Amino acid sequence: MVRHKSQKLASLLFVMLFFVLSCFGCTKNDLKGQMQKVIGDTGKSEGEFEFGGAVTDVLPNDQNAHFFTEKVFVESEATGIVAYTINHMTILTNLDSKTFPVSDFSQRAKENGWISNESVLNSDYDFILVNLSLEKVKDGIVKNEATLVNTLRLVYKNESGEILPAGDMEYFSFEETDSAKHSENPNEYLGVYLSEGASIDCSVGYFMPKGTVTNTKDLFFALGVNPEKTQYIYPK
Repeated sequence: MVRHKSQKLASLLFVMLFFVLSCFGCTKNDLKGQMQKVIGDTGKSEGEFEFGGAVTDVLPNDQNAHFFTEKVFVESEATGIVAYTINHMTILTNLDSKTFPVSDFSQRAKENGWISNESVLNSDYDFILVNLSLEKVKDGIVKNEATLVNTLRLVYKNESGEILPAGDMEYFSFEETDSAKHSENPNEYLGVYLSEGASIDCSVGYFMPKGTVTNTKDLFFALGVNPEKTQYIYPK
C-alpha cells in the first residue's frame, strides 16, 4: 500500500511539473536541449572522443547553410537568442604555452593526454582553433543561464555523405568583463555568463585525431541544441 501511494505521488508530481513548464512556454525540444547540454566532461571513457554515429540532425539546405563572418542566431524560449559569428579557423600542429596556457584547457584534455601540463600537443592530434564572436541578443525565460559554446560542433562529411563529428571542444578562452563572466562551476567550463545585449570575442579549440579528414577544407560546423533546427557554417 505504501509503495502504491508513493508511485501515485511521483506520477502526480511529474504531471504538475510538466504543466508548470508548459505554462512558461518551454517546448519539448527546448527542455530536451537543456537536458542534453554537456559541458567539459562528456561522460565517455578515458581517452574516448564524443564520436560514434552520424549526426542525425536536419541536413544542410538553402535555409540553414551559412558562412564564416556571417551572424547566425540560435533561439530558445528557455535560454533566449544568441548570435554566433565564426571569424577564422586555424589548424595547428603544435602550441605555444605563452599563447595557450594549460589553464585554458579542460581537465579532461589534460587527463586524457591530449595536451601536457606544459601545453605540449599530443603528436597524434591536430588542434583546430576557432575565433568566435558571441552576442546575447535576448534573455530567455530561464534567467542567469550560461551560454554554452560547445553547441558549436566541428564536423565533416564522409564519402557516403554522412555528417560525422571531427573532434571534441576542450579549449575556451576569453577576457572577462562586467557583462561576461566565467562560471565558478567546473561543469560549466565551456560556458559564459553574458548579460543581455553583451558580446565577446573568444577562442575555442578542438582536438582532432590526425587522419580524420584528408583535406582540412572539408571541415565545417553544426550549430544548435535542437536537432530539428541545426544550422551549418562553412568556411568561405
